[in-house]
Amino acid sequence: MPPKPHRLDLHGLGTAAAETAIRRLIATAQAQGVWRVEVVHGRGADDLAQVARNTLKAHPDVTDIGSLDANAGYGVWARLRKISAQPSGAGATSAAQSARHLLKQAKGLNIPSGTSGPPARDY
Repeated sequence: MPPKPHRLDLHGLGTAAAETAIRRLIATAQAQGVWRVEVVHGRGADDLAQVARNTLKAHPDVTDIGSLDANAGYGVWARLRKISAQPSGAGATSAAQSARHLLKQAKGLNIPSGTSGPPARDY
């Protein structure tokens, strides 16, 4: 059974505090392996509703959003990108390999493996 979605109630928050709270909700949910969050903004809360939708739409780890049904409260739900756990000690190596690969593609460099960057130039 998947974990229960994390839920955030924005009642009483200003727009800046709501945006910060939504970002924190997403980070916490992902860290705990939760792939869905719910944000309740309230009925008629146009500013909070807009902040909730815009913040979720703009977040790079949100893959889909939708409206909660009225029984669950007036708000939106968001599906999050699942973050896979990396084996211990492998994160830095794979990140460096990914960065090197992207640099090669972007700059057309042919960096020999085992070096940390482009060859030195003589001036």
